[in-house]
Amino acid sequence: MKLTNLIIAGFFLAGISAQARTIRATDLSSSIWTEIGKGKLSDVTIEFKQGDELPVSFSAEGDLFQTTQTSVGYVGIKKNFWIKLQNNNILMSLDNSNFKDIKEVISGSFEAGTDADQNGGLANALNLALKAFLK
Repeated sequence: MKLTNLIIAGFFLAGISAQARTIRATDLSSSIWTEIGKGKLSDVTIEFKQGDELPVSFSAEGDLFQTTQTSVGYVGIKKNFWIKLQNNNILMSLDNSNFKDIKEVISGSFEAGTDADQNGGLANALNLALKAFLK
């Protein structure tokens, strides 16, 4: 009887740990993003460590424009932080203990503009900038 209870408790705890888990941002895979998107992972914490470099790609689609070539750039992480996705909420922590709504921790902006080469002239690139700052 005790062994049966122990096995049942083990399966119960395994189910909990499968939901409430921490994943390094550098280990995120497309299958994990699919699970998050489908609501199969409703309680997950993503850990970003200082020094990590994360690949970022840009794509555009819609009635007015689309991406014709994709390229990958890299974002360097300057400070440790954690993002928790929990019950359709996005929480953030700087110590992995005290989580707050992400809007209480950071502010930022998304900016767009153009750039020309060093000699001036016509714009040769559309610049997109995501800025984030601690409050």
